[in-house]
Amino acid sequence: MTLQSKRFHFPLALAFILALGGFQAREAAEYKSTASSKEQTYPYVATADVRVRSGPGTDYKVVAEIKSGTKVNVAASDGEWLKVVSKQGNPPGYIQERYARPTGEPIKKISSFVQGSYTATADTDVREGPGLRYKAVAKITKGMKFQVVDAEGDWLKVQSKHGNPPGYIEKKYGARQPNR
Repeated sequence: MTLQSKRFHFPLALAFILALGGFQAREAAEYKSTASSKEQTYPYVATADVRVRSGPGTDYKVVAEIKSGTKVNVAASDGEWLKVVSKQGNPPGYIQERYARPTGEPIKKISSFVQGSYTATADTDVREGPGLRYKAVAKITKGMKFQVVDAEGDWLKVQSKHGNPPGYIEKKYGARQPNR
């Protein structure tokens, strides 16, 4: 390769790298500032560089990155995940709570995004109500898939596939399935 052709490749490669970096910065910027939706949001700041995911879990696709010190608006919280809203009206993203802190009033712990498909992580009883004091009415075995319709504290409200009334299992025995 001649010196002249090397000069051509270097600027082209540099332009490509800079363009790629600008793309990531634009994606992250979508999750800053105020929300365009009517959801109430709470101001937080990223305490480290953090990946924004399409759903509340590490199995979900990374859709952007937020740099440490970036202000974000949080619309919901469940367990260790915060729902972050976009100022451009793009779909919300999710970040782990440990990488953000409130700059004002912290969000109240609510279960706004627990509904969906889950898999049992161990054999467990399905109970009539959200607590160990309630009667066990069925069993779910490890690996079984089930639908969650709501949550109460540390309990998931599960829907019966056979038309029976809903029951409850402890959250620790359910793993959310990603919507890919």
